[in-house]
Amino acid sequence: MSPTSTFFLPARDADTAIYARLSRDRSGLSENVNIQIAEARDYADEQTWPVVGVFKDNDISASKYSTKPRDDYDRLLGAIRRGQINIILITEMPRLYRRLEELLELIKLAETTKLRRIQTTDGISYDLSTAEGIHAAINAVNNAMLEAGRISKRVKRKQKARALAGKTHGGGRPYGYEKDGVTVRESEAAVIRECAERFIAGESIRDIVMDLNTRGVRTATGCEWRIENLQRTIMKKRYVGVREYEGQEYPAEWPAILTREQWDRMEARRLSRQWRWPKGQTGTRKYLLTGFLYCGRCGGVMVGSGRTRQSGQPAQMRYRCRRTDNHGRVIGCGKSFRVAEPVELLVKEAVCHVFDDPKVAVMLAPKVDEDKVRLLVQEYERRKAKLDQLVTDYATDVLSRDQFIQAKGIAEASVKEAREALAHYQDKSAAARVPADQTIREAWDTSGLEWRRSVVQLVVEKVVVRPGHPGSKRWRGYRFNPEFIEIEWKS
Repeated sequence: MSPTSTFFLPARDADTAIYARLSRDRSGLSENVNIQIAEARDYADEQTWPVVGVFKDNDISASKYSTKPRDDYDRLLGAIRRGQINIILITEMPRLYRRLEELLELIKLAETTKLRRIQTTDGISYDLSTAEGIHAAINAVNNAMLEAGRISKRVKRKQKARALAGKTHGGGRPYGYEKDGVTVRESEAAVIRECAERFIAGESIRDIVMDLNTRGVRTATGCEWRIENLQRTIMKKRYVGVREYEGQEYPAEWPAILTREQWDRMEARRLSRQWRWPKGQTGTRKYLLTGFLYCGRCGGVMVGSGRTRQSGQPAQMRYRCRRTDNHGRVIGCGKSFRVAEPVELLVKEAVCHVFDDPKVAVMLAPKVDEDKVRLLVQEYERRKAKLDQLVTDYATDVLSRDQFIQAKGIAEASVKEAREALAHYQDKSAAARVPADQTIREAWDTSGLEWRRSVVQLVVEKVVVRPGHPGSKRWRGYRFNPEFIEIEWKS
């Protein structure tokens, strides 16, 4: 039988459970855990104690600073409750406990189960059936807690010193750099720059992730990209040469991959998008012309409203005039419908015709005011921090409940104002990021939906769907009459 497997024998007065734990193991199951188990087995053999269970937790701390569950420790407690264990055998007390509340639970179990003692392999015994043994166990855990606190302070001092010096914090290889965390890996740095520019230009993270995975571009660990993973990666301040520690920024020892202006513009775009309404169950926009399309009967807004698959009819993406809003108020006639694909194709071709000369894109692209973007981001963060501080003030009785409610309302309105200003400016600058080295027609099919919308927004004021019978003609393979679609262009 494996020396690290969990098993049970019939209970006896000295039925022993071995528990082993290692706080940190970056490479998988550590040899040190097995060394603890082997040492405990040798001790149990010398005492002729039957080992009825072996439990191990790897890469898990037992201190109060740890949030990881100790699965095998929980199984150990279960075996104790079932009356299968008399003795817990460990190499030293900190392997079992660095939290007094856990020991108190075990002391309670000793009153109602067959558990009698905690034993270490260096011969120290804590008899949980006597006051002296309980007192000694509590002292041992208190000492372990004290040592854990000292270790935590030493680690924090070391991390702060490394941060002040701009050194890496360790861990796995960061994307864009070699294992030392300092040397740039240019093939990955190029991907970081590409993703940043595409995000600034208006593409969604979802579209960028799909493209990277299709091209076979992988993460630092060789996995496919995920939406949250890519956004978290490109938004790290490490890429602008900044070492962060406890909310403070320090100049880093490694070279930057992005400029600070690029990061500010990405942050501005992220903040401007974060609180927008969801785009269906997937959270992804599906319709190109939402917000541009209007009903020619009543002037109301037309929204995406697909038809699900029905008997004899396939699923279909459509636009419809919205009759009521979320409050039940009438806002449109609800009588106009159009199949989405031919309408979007018509608008695409009209917009691409305008942009067939790449000089038009350059002419329409205003200069991006980097200082304005940075100030907007800073003002938003300042107001958001002030709102967060109110929670602390309320929790520490600096503010009464009534004062907190009043101040919170004012602060939330202030944050909303800053966010809306940021969203308005960033959307304007992002829409201007039209590639000048190719025509829009060339870039359209390979770009994401958000980028396409930004292009439409540059030249289209709105698209009006005129009443009529659009199915009376054939156009590009569709039963669709383009004469009933009117595009109003921006001057």
